[in-house]
Amino acid sequence: MADVGETPTTFPILGSDAGRSCGGCTACCEGGLWDKSMKLSAGHACQHISANGCGIYESRPEKPCRTFRCAWLTEVDQFPDEMRPDLSGVIPVHDRDWYHWKVLRLYPRVASVPPEVLAWFVAYAKPKQEPVIFYEHHWEGDEYKGMSEKALGPPRFAEDVKLKPTESDVFRSLNND
Repeated sequence: MADVGETPTTFPILGSDAGRSCGGCTACCEGGLWDKSMKLSAGHACQHISANGCGIYESRPEKPCRTFRCAWLTEVDQFPDEMRPDLSGVIPVHDRDWYHWKVLRLYPRVASVPPEVLAWFVAYAKPKQEPVIFYEHHWEGDEYKGMSEKALGPPRFAEDVKLKPTESDVFRSLNND
């Protein structure tokens, strides 16, 4: 068991045969994602993260810590190095569908997806006619007020989402530039 006074160390999550590892990226632990069991929520970092990495790395829980893989990690041939979440400001996720649609979700590390990064992901998705869902977090001072979900996608997707939007959600067709 590690001494609580020891400095935590960041370890690669995936082995070298995976092609990529998290390296110094801790975006998923810094409040870009949420998980009740780890008390992670938008804008609030995991209680175990420090400037040196995960303080419970060796004993971290299976979910979400050991099982989560962002698309930047798993799709090496699709996303360039500069789209690593700590560099781009976005955690891309491909394994969470929207109803029957395979979608690319973009979780911002801060309030919203940087415009130039959103443009890159839209350019990536448009030729495939793949929907992109992205989020904006809303704060008043230090108080988190919630998020809105926005999306771009092919016309059929745009029609489908009209059935389930909320007032804060914005959905547009990828064909509308």
